[in-house]
Amino acid sequence: MRGLLLAVAAAATIALGACSGGRQPNDAIGAKVLRNLLSSQGVGAKLISFKKVDGRDVKTPSAEAYELWYEAELQFPEDYDARCADEKQRGRCAYLGLLQDQSFKKGEVLRSEGTLHFVRSDKGWVGEDQNAY
Repeated sequence: MRGLLLAVAAAATIALGACSGGRQPNDAIGAKVLRNLLSSQGVGAKLISFKKVDGRDVKTPSAEAYELWYEAELQFPEDYDARCADEKQRGRCAYLGLLQDQSFKKGEVLRSEGTLHFVRSDKGWVGEDQNAY
């Protein structure tokens, strides 16, 4: 009986460790962060697909970080003008993967690529949206 309790405790410890930021950010986490970033920037595009294509650990003297490269498809429910030359809208363009002004018609799909950054904390991986995963 004692052995069974130890085995259950060990399994619970491993499971909790996996949930507390032990793993690298994956597709689901990346998609959530990108949705949050687009929403906070006032971009009404709907994320219809997200795929992590690569990632790497980055260690600095002050932090442990992770870079996640992705490919995404975003659909615009309404006409949308990305004004990348406007300094106030450059953040929007960065999250859309755009380098220059571009207009989108209602229903149009944008295929983009980008990078998301995460920093390890005691609560897990903190994304660019300032949430821990």
